[in-house]
Formats: sequence, structure tokens, C-alpha cells
Amino acid sequence: MPEEIEISNRQAEEEVVTPQDAEDAAQDAEGAESSENPEQSRQTHEDNRKYQAARKAGEDAGYQKAMDEVNRRLAKTGMRDPKTGTVFTNLKDLERYAKAVRDERIQKRSEEEGRPVQEIIEEEDARDYLAEKKAEQQAAQQQKAAEDEMKEWITQDVANFTTEYPDVDVTKLCENKSFQRFCGSRFGKEPMAELYADWLDLVGSAQKAAVAKKDSKTSRSTGTGSGAGSETLTAAQQRNLDEWNRENPDQKMTAKEFLSRL
Repeated sequence: MPEEIEISNRQAEEEVVTPQDAEDAAQDAEGAESSENPEQSRQTHEDNRKYQAARKAGEDAGYQKAMDEVNRRLAKTGMRDPKTGTVFTNLKDLERYAKAVRDERIQKRSEEEGRPVQEIIEEEDARDYLAEKKAEQQAAQQQKAAEDEMKEWITQDVANFTTEYPDVDVTKLCENKSFQRFCGSRFGKEPMAELYADWLDLVGSAQKAAVAKKDSKTSRSTGTGSGAGSETLTAAQQRNLDEWNRENPDQKMTAKEFLSRL
């Protein structure tokens, strides 16, 4: 009988399942369902483990890099422990100091008010929690108010733009890469009508310079030209006009309009 009990106990010890064993078994089962090949299942399980290890290593490295930067900046401030005069060189030392100050303050309150330390700790924790939630709510309200104000401003700005430039498609204009690059950080802060007017001046000047340069070469090589009062374009001018109209479909120009910008 003792021998049977010993064998039974030994079997029970061998059958104890650790959390890691459970995780491995689950992953093995998943691999078995996805493939009937045992070798492939083991390979999948091993790949998963390597992936998880690599991901954790990356997360740890990123966290450590961030903490190193925090500690570097903290040390640069030159903050010192008032009692020892030691410069805080890492966040952990600063947190330990803050905890010691808090514990000392709570102990003093406990003695002065005749109340248990734990009661005061819970009271301060509840107060800090409520203050934090209140700050979060105020921040959320301020953000929503700012977003609502921006939406209202944009709506009114688009209406003003449409009134001033009724023939321009606002959606296509905002999707125009050239216009986006020109506006940069000014977009959404300055009236679109003003941005559009400035942009037209810019592209008009650039187009005029490009046309003049090409026309100058054409005139020298062919000896032909065209007066500004005529709607007849040279070959070079026609190419520039066609190029402009292709790149700016919402601002197409006729030959007369094109020449008026020269």
C-alpha cells in the first residue's frame, strides 16, 4: 500500500500544470488545428515564441530609452534633496523623496488630529482622485469647446469663400496639392479667400515668368510672337495654357484670360 501511495503521489507531481505549460499547450493546439504536420506545428509555436520575445525586447528597449532621457533631463535641472543636498539623477530617487515627504506629512497630521494614518491616506487618495477626474473633465470640455468653435469658424469661412468665389469648387481646391503646400500652417487659421487670392498671385507670377522665358526662346528661334491684345497664342503659349488647365481644372483659363496675365 505505501508503495502504491508513493507512485500515485509521484504521478500527481508529474501532472502538475504550470501557467507556462498551459500557454504552451494552447499554442500547440492552435498549431495542430492549422496543420496536420507536427513539425510545422512545432515550428509555428517556436516562431510565435521568438516573435513575442522580440516584441517584449523592443518594448523594454523603448521604455529604457525614454527613462534614460527623463533621467538625463532631471539631472540637468540640478534639483537636490533638501536634507542631504544630493542631486536627483533619476526619477526613482525623486519618487522615493516625494513618498518620504508625504509619509512625514501624513504622520504629522495623524498625531495632530488624533486619527489613524490609514484613514488620512485614504482621505488624501480620494481627494487626489477627485481632483484628477475634475481636471480631466475640464480638459475634455475645453477641447470640445475649441473643436466646436473651429467647426463654426470653418463653416462660416467656407460660406464667405463661396460668396466671393462662386465658380470655385471648395472641395477640389482643398484637395489641390499645390494649394495645400502653399497654405501650410496658415490653413484653418486665416480666411480661405485671402489664402486663395495670395495663391493666385503666386501661381500667376510664376506662370508669367515661365511663359516669358519660354516665349523668349521661341521668339529668338522662330522670329514670331504675339501681342498681348490678341487672343492668338504662340505654340509655346498654347502649351503653357494647356499645361495650366490640366494641372488646375478648377481654374481653367481661356486664351484671352491667359494673355491678360502676361
